Amino acid sequence: MFNQEEIKRRICSKAGWLSIKSLAGLAVFLSAFCVFGIKGAEAVTIVERSQVNLQPNEVKNIFVSIKNQTSYTWQGGLDKTAFYAYGDKSVLYYGTWKKADLPAVINEKSVAPGQIATVSFYVKAPAAPGTYTQRFLLGDGSTWHKNTVIEIAFKVGGSALPAPVSPAPAINNQTASNEQASNLLGSVKDYLARLLLKPGGPFITSGNGTLYVSFGLQNIGNTEWKKQRVTLKEVVPDLGTRYSGVRHDSWVSGTEVKTVNNVTAPGALSLVHFQVKAPAKKGNYTVRFSVETDGQEVPGGLIEIPVTVTADGMIQPESVSSNTTQNTVNNTYVPPVDPGNLPVEPIIRVGLYKTTDDILMVRGVSTGFSLTQGSTNVCTFNPGEIAKVFYDRVNGVYKATGPRCQTQSTQYYVAVAPDGLSPLEITDFSRPVSWLPGANDNKFRGKLELRFTPKTDAVWVINELPMEWYLKGIAETSDVSPMEFQKTLLVAARTYAMYHVTRATKHADEFYIVDAKYDQVYRGYGQEARSPRIVAAIDETRGIIVTHQGKIAITPYFSRSDGRTRSWSEVWYGEVEWCVGVPVPQDAGKTLWGHGVGMSASGALAMAAHESRTYDYILKYFYKGVELQKWYR
Repeated sequence: MFNQEEIKRRICSKAGWLSIKSLAGLAVFLSAFCVFGIKGAEAVTIVERSQVNLQPNEVKNIFVSIKNQTSYTWQGGLDKTAFYAYGDKSVLYYGTWKKADLPAVINEKSVAPGQIATVSFYVKAPAAPGTYTQRFLLGDGSTWHKNTVIEIAFKVGGSALPAPVSPAPAINNQTASNEQASNLLGSVKDYLARLLLKPGGPFITSGNGTLYVSFGLQNIGNTEWKKQRVTLKEVVPDLGTRYSGVRHDSWVSGTEVKTVNNVTAPGALSLVHFQVKAPAKKGNYTVRFSVETDGQEVPGGLIEIPVTVTADGMIQPESVSSNTTQNTVNNTYVPPVDPGNLPVEPIIRVGLYKTTDDILMVRGVSTGFSLTQGSTNVCTFNPGEIAKVFYDRVNGVYKATGPRCQTQSTQYYVAVAPDGLSPLEITDFSRPVSWLPGANDNKFRGKLELRFTPKTDAVWVINELPMEWYLKGIAETSDVSPMEFQKTLLVAARTYAMYHVTRATKHADEFYIVDAKYDQVYRGYGQEARSPRIVAAIDETRGIIVTHQGKIAITPYFSRSDGRTRSWSEVWYGEVEWCVGVPVPQDAGKTLWGHGVGMSASGALAMAAHESRTYDYILKYFYKGVELQKWYR
């Protein structure tokens, strides 16, 4: 070994590198700070029992060089040769790291055999004193380079050397696989994953938008995965749950996303799909998830998604003091119980708009999609690709074009995502949101179809989707209104929609059930993404409708009364027993706005906000002699 002066001289020499005794047969080099003009830090020397001394929470810059002992050239870059830390997230992680398990990439564009690769990165010492041993190696994320495993002990709050580390066996082949590399690392040798299908991104949405994440992990360890559990690791930057919370309603808990019970054998691929709620606050975020199997986090199972929030969503208000009673509901209504023999959720068809050019342009928002006819898949499109569907009035045929697709038929085409529910975007349709600059409500869940209607000589764009998802896209109330009012209006809206689903007569000539503009205002996926509280109100009242003597009761409602509602017979023909005039003192002195029959939205809002009325009370006040009933499961 060299004495201290010799080490200093060699570190700061023109070559700038200090050749150190090899670690477990590896040619390992480490540079000093003086080579790079950084002051106030000492050189760090790696020997067989390698150690870096740190104080609690100290941040230190580390420089490492590794000789290429393979017969091929290493290429620099994030997806090529990078410097990885073993484990899901190192306790030495610092904010400058590329990923939770990736401190840095090599500095060189390429490193030929026999040349030196250099790496510079920061570490942050844990707060608790102790010795923290971390293994590093060079690789491209799927294969590891031979003879590059490095083990460093980081001593926090002291300078005693750790116990000797047994040298790692050499890997003889030119490029070591993940499975071979894992055999060097003791506790992780049985569990190892490789991310084959990345979740993509960046995900771009407005605040509180729903993100659909899919990824594929290959089991490259030697142990069967009996099930996989996905958990939230962190959101960067972390602004607190009000601003940067990402928990979706479908999650098991605040950090547990979902459990996949499929068995994944070594070499097999596990596909995982889940939903994430975008942060409420505008900004750029990185959201990280980990995958564990059989109670152990899987190395290589870190999932990272970049999220860009283009505009603030609904930011939950601060907790209200317990002595505030204005919006407190005194008696919580217990909804009807599912008797266990209810039918499945119905499907509703929504007439979005009548085209002016007989064309529909569509693409997937976060997935690919297909054009289908019945059970036949006609054309398949990748994420970002656009399909054009056109009705040729002269020849009476539908035509579809796009990448790898050129077809025509007398039968209409249906655009649908692989899961039947992920949103699709109509790229030639514009429906701006007046209060949210840049937003365009042209995205819809479920199926989209272009349909010629002979009886009206029109071409419509129709959206078909499950009832509850339709309700999440209607824009009949604000997301900041009281929850009991939201439930009131949404149960009335569900009942109105179910009434027309059952009758199927109102727009039968045009092949849809309700009009997106003139029946109930429906704006689709954008409205859902902006309205997490409304979504919650829908989920909490799932399947509940208003009935009269066991039958669906039509439930008209309007904006505001002039102090009373009108009976059905005052405005329309016939009699409807439950639609009779009632006083609305909350609207006294105001001007009637709407038809006046059924429920006054303004009066219902005041009853929920100022009188602490529950949604069942409000509905039964405006619709006389009715009951609430769970209609489907």
